[in-house]
Amino acid sequence: MQYPNRTFAGISAAAILNLEYSWNLNRNGTIFLAAPSGNSKRVHGNIQRIVMRHPPICNAVHYRINKQFHTAIADPALISIGDIETTLPGNAVITNIMPVTSPARTLVDCGLRYPFVYAMALFDSALRQGIVTREQILEVCDSLQKDCGPVLRLLYYANPLNENGGESFCYGIILDEGFAVPELQHVFASPTGNIRVDFVWHTEDGRVIVLEFDGTDKYVNPTMTNKRSIRQVVHDERQREDYLKQAGVTTIIRTNYKEVEQRNPLVRKLFEANVPMARAHPYYERRTDATGRIW
Repeated sequence: MQYPNRTFAGISAAAILNLEYSWNLNRNGTIFLAAPSGNSKRVHGNIQRIVMRHPPICNAVHYRINKQFHTAIADPALISIGDIETTLPGNAVITNIMPVTSPARTLVDCGLRYPFVYAMALFDSALRQGIVTREQILEVCDSLQKDCGPVLRLLYYANPLNENGGESFCYGIILDEGFAVPELQHVFASPTGNIRVDFVWHTEDGRVIVLEFDGTDKYVNPTMTNKRSIRQVVHDERQREDYLKQAGVTTIIRTNYKEVEQRNPLVRKLFEANVPMARAHPYYERRTDATGRIW
């Protein structure tokens, strides 16, 4: 076990736990450690403490099966590698074990430190991986003598149906700009099978607005294009849009990471499509369960 006397916290723990987040959150390379005392605002070299008297600790276990790398969470009571190996698949090869703050405490620390739109990916990916529950996060908040309002907001809107950090970032911007909460991964029927879209709004006046978040990989990554040419990918996208319109979709918006990061291009598209605003119409505020489904 490396660094047995150190407990990684904050964004450092999030990285070790393999949670998704923007590299902008730690572009300076600061390493965050849990410490029982000290000054959380002071940085020594590239080390910064997050003060917590009794940090909840777990062991992040990195292991390999064939050529695939995985991360698991082990009870800190399991000291020997042999004990930890019994909790993993039989053909797993452990590559690293590192002590970190619990997923719930890690999320709370990150939610208090980083803006809503950037922290959303951390919460979504943790819920999507099933390594934390909303109740565990609330328990950590209840134990702290801090205003956990930012964490509660993240917890309210976090949705594991966002499939990656880019979608979480887009989702966070939509909410932060005051637009209605979209439904995620909605399925429409088409002649060639079901079509699943990233975001959709069903408005009271009968309109169906779809927002698709496009990554550049879908045009250039062979694993995403299925070895199709760019021309064929574009053709398939146009046919997909035709099928969506046949299924009742009235407006289709496309955006990408650059537009989301700049905000204004995405916001302009949402306004032009007349996407409803949550602040103007509380009807569009929706709650989701642990799986991201609306209730």
